[in-house]
Amino acid sequence: MKKLLVVSCVCDDKFAPISLYLMNNHLSDVVAGVNTKAKELDAEIMYLLPEGSQVDGMEGYVRYVDASSPTLNNPYAVVQVLSGNLPRPMIQDDFVAEYDNKEVVVITPEEAYAIQCGSEDKFVAVTADGETEIKKVSAGTSVAEIADVDGAKAILVGGSKGKFILPQDGENTKVEATESFNSIVVYKTSDCMVDACVQLMNQAYEASCGKCVLCREGTSQFKQIVTEMTTGKAKATDIDLIKEVSEIITVGAYCPFGQNMTKPLTSAMELFADEFADHIKKKTCKCGKCYKAATLYFIDPDECQGCGDCIDACPEEAIEGKDGFIHIIDQDLCEQCGKCVAACDEGCIKSATKLPKLPRKRTKVGKF
Repeated sequence: MKKLLVVSCVCDDKFAPISLYLMNNHLSDVVAGVNTKAKELDAEIMYLLPEGSQVDGMEGYVRYVDASSPTLNNPYAVVQVLSGNLPRPMIQDDFVAEYDNKEVVVITPEEAYAIQCGSEDKFVAVTADGETEIKKVSAGTSVAEIADVDGAKAILVGGSKGKFILPQDGENTKVEATESFNSIVVYKTSDCMVDACVQLMNQAYEASCGKCVLCREGTSQFKQIVTEMTTGKAKATDIDLIKEVSEIITVGAYCPFGQNMTKPLTSAMELFADEFADHIKKKTCKCGKCYKAATLYFIDPDECQGCGDCIDACPEEAIEGKDGFIHIIDQDLCEQCGKCVAACDEGCIKSATKLPKLPRKRTKVGKF
């Protein structure tokens, strides 16, 4: 069977736009590497580029697709896109993906460049203060030499499939000639790590192809849970739930993206456990990025009559108290549904973005 070598420029991580950079700045080296690989395979060549992109000097068979996905380094996913379908991969060692009666083999521009120039050099997209710069460095260079980590709070190495490290670990973290070091993102001390994980989980959800249940549902649930951490709706059990589910996804997800997309979140939770605890238990964000629109319900201790109507109305059993005693809302359990507000004829249940002083123990009505 004849072979088709597809040069995929549409599988980059969101944090590492390296493919088009190489096509626009090192085209001759990329083409030379592609030709070498094609000759080895005795294959025809197709370049797969994003719709609307342009590469000066580009020759040969080019297909433009309105799709971008981390799965598009998988031959079956590429075939699906070329056929007008969603970019969903097939992970099977002996599976042969075919298009136009040819076996499809996929290579990225970076892999082609390495064939021509060797793997001693590595292209890394470094993002700081919202600006991204792609640098060519030698394998073995430390993260601290590539990015300015002085005064930083955290560093995300590897983008959507990477993990967080602390700035002091940047010196000992050496760049390798693998996809795991395609990007370095520097987070400032003013950045909220929980809010950062909201952005990461949203991106993971958007990038998921949806074929695998674990990745599809996992990205959806993680996005929701982490968002709830920033709006006062998270539960104390959410951290353990994320850890438990992450282990299952890592083992059972269908492709490398699904298996690794949990790592940014779990590594952030490990390194910044106090910050996550503040969001969940104290409903506070020291960086001032979260809770701007959060609604926290509380029972005014000066007005509560201890009637119990709110207790009966709460579906989460989040209100503590008994007849004649001031009732208290457990913020870890409260879902901010507002049903207790409607049930209180006295108007004792109020809302605020910051809780006032409330009873810490059982207190009789009128004694606070």
